[in-house]
Amino acid sequence: MIKHLAKKVGYTIPENLQSFVINIISSESDKEMDISIPIFATGFPLMLSITGEEPTYTVNDYRYKTNSRLMVAGQIYNARVVFTQKGKIGNLGITLHPTAPYYLFHKSGAFFNNKWIGFEDFTTDSCGNLMDRLALCTDSKQRVLHILEFLKKLEENRLPKIQWLDSSLSKIFEKNGIISQEDLINEAGVSLRHFRRVFKKVIGVPPKYFCKVIQLNTVFQLLINSPTEKMHLLALDCGYFDQAHFINDFYRLIGNTPGKFLNGKLAHLKEYMGRPGI
Repeated sequence: MIKHLAKKVGYTIPENLQSFVINIISSESDKEMDISIPIFATGFPLMLSITGEEPTYTVNDYRYKTNSRLMVAGQIYNARVVFTQKGKIGNLGITLHPTAPYYLFHKSGAFFNNKWIGFEDFTTDSCGNLMDRLALCTDSKQRVLHILEFLKKLEENRLPKIQWLDSSLSKIFEKNGIISQEDLINEAGVSLRHFRRVFKKVIGVPPKYFCKVIQLNTVFQLLINSPTEKMHLLALDCGYFDQAHFINDFYRLIGNTPGKFLNGKLAHLKEYMGRPGI
């Protein structure tokens, strides 16, 4: 079993990026490994910089490989996704706010759904300079600084804010996903059709699905640091009517029960899942 392959690392996020960059995760190994990791919905896109062996991805049994060492992984939406890597592991993940692909990269969230897309495939030619700089880096700190500097340049040309959408997302996070679409729409002051269309375009998934993912990962985050015997109370605290509803949702999105997941061969995935610090 893999233990603590991934860890959150502390870097100072520039002030003008704090609304887009949530946290930074490093995954490294000193020896050759052969890992296959299911990737589950968390509600947050991910930038991935790779220095170890290039990974492959399986989405609903279709396997593919990218030729880039800097990618953006979008929302997981109704798909079975597996990340496979053989050899020494060297991955740097930057967790992004759900609006970052739209505001910074000028692409709809749906463009990245269930995919890992190379940075060169959707950014300007200036990305080439970033790739050259990353290739010369000797440690993770240098890579982080170069990536954040590039994102700062993208932020200068960001798309205009959609104020009601930003407010809706803040409310979803504040309520841990436990909020009705009706309440969100009333606060947004837009029509139901417009709300759903813009939300799915920018975030990549429907609002109801996104709220469920945030709710589920909120409970999971609490479970990581609590005995599974408290699952019933944690589920109730996070808006579930009872433990059975939480287990059913968990099984539907994860494919296993919470107890078996946390204590089984995939326990190391708790480093990747849960609610980011937002």
